[in-house]
Amino acid sequence: MDNSSMGFSCLEDLNDPFEGTAICFEESDTLNSKLQKNPHRSRLSRKYGVLSLTRNPLNPLMWSHYGDDHRGVVIGIDMKKANLLCESSCVIPAQFGEIVYTSTMPQNMLPTSSSESLMSVGDEYSSFRHHEYDLFKNAFLMKDLVWGYEEEVRVVKNIKGNKRSRYSASNFENEAGKWKQITVMGRPLYCLSIPKESIVEAYFGCASYSNVTRLGVEKNFYTNTRKEWQLNGINVQLVRRKEGTWKLEVSDYKI
Repeated sequence: MDNSSMGFSCLEDLNDPFEGTAICFEESDTLNSKLQKNPHRSRLSRKYGVLSLTRNPLNPLMWSHYGDDHRGVVIGIDMKKANLLCESSCVIPAQFGEIVYTSTMPQNMLPTSSSESLMSVGDEYSSFRHHEYDLFKNAFLMKDLVWGYEEEVRVVKNIKGNKRSRYSASNFENEAGKWKQITVMGRPLYCLSIPKESIVEAYFGCASYSNVTRLGVEKNFYTNTRKEWQLNGINVQLVRRKEGTWKLEVSDYKI
């Protein structure tokens, strides 16, 4: 939490290869649905970043899949303080970003595009627009029902502004905020600066102490980090298994 930033990813870099495939257009004499879908999906992916959040910090599957086998930390964010509810700086703010999980792919047709409009997909949008919500909802908020356990909420922001390569490290600023672009495991990650006071909670995984016992993290670093966060006003909680169940629960960490 030293740099107070949150990572946004492009659609094409998320772990579901079918992200964005729910875009569906009415056909015209010159453009079929596929010829409209592919450029929309590609250009929306490159021009907007996705922040993936979850409503439930005590989901065992989420801890296993994204929390380093329960050794990691879940960070609780004040959405308003982090500017994630702002319609002028978010293309999809958090209050409109709840994922729609369906067992069949939606077929709600969007109006057909013109050849000219395909060349400018994404260039004109840097804030939330109710009349264009269907396009962005289909592109960013439609998922297969099998992902429903994630209880995901997304924030989508404009990441245009970096004039360098998609894989080049850089710092830039646009209407959405201040960004630092880095590369993680060969994929670009767009780190948005947020106020430190927007970080309000920290949940330490039930296996987090194994970082000390098995992975060589200094015990003092582990304990001092928890103390420092709590002294900075962050509500630090330890996750544990609830006795006699498979469920997780929390206990407050005492200095």
